[in-house]
Amino acid sequence: MPVETNDFYQNPAVCNLFRQELVTLAPILAGVYGTTGLFLRAHATAPDSLPANLLGNVVGLALDAAQTLRGSLSCAPGELPFASESCKLVVVQHLFERLDDPRSCTSEIARVLAPEGVLLVLGFNPLSLWWPWLAGTARRARLPLRVRSAQALATMIGGQGVDVLQTRYSGAFLPWSAPMVETKGAVGSPFARLRAGWLLLARKRRSALTPLRLRRDARELARSPRLAPGAHRECA
Repeated sequence: MPVETNDFYQNPAVCNLFRQELVTLAPILAGVYGTTGLFLRAHATAPDSLPANLLGNVVGLALDAAQTLRGSLSCAPGELPFASESCKLVVVQHLFERLDDPRSCTSEIARVLAPEGVLLVLGFNPLSLWWPWLAGTARRARLPLRVRSAQALATMIGGQGVDVLQTRYSGAFLPWSAPMVETKGAVGSPFARLRAGWLLLARKRRSALTPLRLRRDARELARSPRLAPGAHRECA
């Protein structure tokens, strides 16, 4: 009898990899501060706790079988219910490997990410020694994994006004290996590209232009009925 999708993400090797990936984010998250962060996960049973950070609130959402993100709210991956440029941090852990339409999600992430906001994307490394084991385990779970290289994801998000600053590789070389202690030399070694997963560290560009403040809509005018519409148009 084939295993269920839940069993893939609860597999000890996958769980250990996901936890180790989150641990490696700790030094990065320690320098990110703001009001809102977003943590997008591949499955509800995947680890859901980010390392300590300075964000006021982190919204965690996980993808279900119907391609819907669920948590404290529910939405489609391409329709995030957040204001534009409202998130100082977005962490995406293995989500793109399950999406039917990853480009619409990258567009939404770029929209909600604040200028100078940090985007961290984690994925399985198709060049690693994990790949035959991952492919077989996912096939038995009837889980379609759309594994992409770090370079392919960098190209996808690079056209959204988000600059990829660095690519890192982490995780053990084999699924049954003990978790590896990350060191600066090990992460940057030539053999690092054979590790289980990759991390893209990206930042949204700050616009060099100062936009004009748009005319307020009817709801805003209703709160200030004594002001004429022209009075609301001013330079930002």
